Amino acid sequence: MLSGWRIAAPEFASSPDEMMSGEGAYLFGGRWNSKGVRVVYLGSSLAQAAMELLIHLGRADILNDYYKMKVSFPEALVQHIALADLPEEWREPTMASSVQAVGDQWVTDRSSLILQVPSATVSGEYNYVFNPLHPDATKARFSAITKFTFDPRLVK
Repeated sequence: MLSGWRIAAPEFASSPDEMMSGEGAYLFGGRWNSKGVRVVYLGSSLAQAAMELLIHLGRADILNDYYKMKVSFPEALVQHIALADLPEEWREPTMASSVQAVGDQWVTDRSSLILQVPSATVSGEYNYVFNPLHPDATKARFSAITKFTFDPRLVK
């Protein structure tokens, strides 16, 4: 089994179903999905999940409480996106729609439960995109939801 990490604000972390609903990505879109496409972003490690969240937070938000949950899934349910298969400028905001199209097509095709994608935040790392509407979603396992806090030294 492989695993990824989900970190969420308290108002979105009362249950695994809530943390894995994909509501935020559905409402706002993300690097690998357009608005209206439901996915959940997972870091490949707790540190990677924290970094992905940190990049989107305002300075004061770093001191808020968050909650974490480990998500485990069979490796056979993972499809990989190789960095070599992406346009060289895939990290650029101007490339968002072409990268979103890759994720949107993956959701539409239901080709796997998880899409492993390179991280735009930390070069050489990767994230998992989880399709909560995929028929294999029931094969994922969730840990207990526990508190997660950023080190206050991040804000000086």
